[in-house]
Amino acid sequence: MSGKERMVEQSKQWLSESLIELMKSENFQDISITEIAQQAELSRKTFYHSFKNKEALVNYFCDKLFDSYFQRLMKQVPSPGVTMLDNTLDIFLNFWWEQKDIIRLLINQGLFDHMNEIWQQKAIPRYNEFAAPWHVNGSAKNVAYVMAFQLGGFTNILRVWLSQDEPESPTEIKKIMIGAIQQLADSIK
Repeated sequence: MSGKERMVEQSKQWLSESLIELMKSENFQDISITEIAQQAELSRKTFYHSFKNKEALVNYFCDKLFDSYFQRLMKQVPSPGVTMLDNTLDIFLNFWWEQKDIIRLLINQGLFDHMNEIWQQKAIPRYNEFAAPWHVNGSAKNVAYVMAFQLGGFTNILRVWLSQDEPESPTEIKKIMIGAIQQLADSIK
């Protein structure tokens, strides 16, 4: 990455952090581009060189968040079914637990569903990048349905879990999820 590219990326990061900080005290819809740029100590011109609008800034932020999650997910070593599921749930729950303040902020700002759409778009192309025994071998349409089913469950767990004032620990949520998965598996035998 060249020096100019690093500066552009740093500016995007500062703008992203500024929006997050502003959303802690203001409604997303009421935050102006000028406020974001001022909070980042950058110009409006710099904002518009990087982003078309606030929604594009949210997209950037969500992309970075999911890239971090996928990087962590990709580090796991493929293993037999139950162990792989256990490891995957640990990665999922611990990563999002670390991000719980951001998730709560997105929920409170009405941006959680937007985040979910971005996750769906990013996850489907990455479906085959890591081996998992529950992955289906099928058409792109079949994979899209399976991913919608899985991600719908995962993101709704995040919404219910992390919107609470005192959410359970990742370990407790994992026990609940594994119990539900086991009950579903038992019901189709």
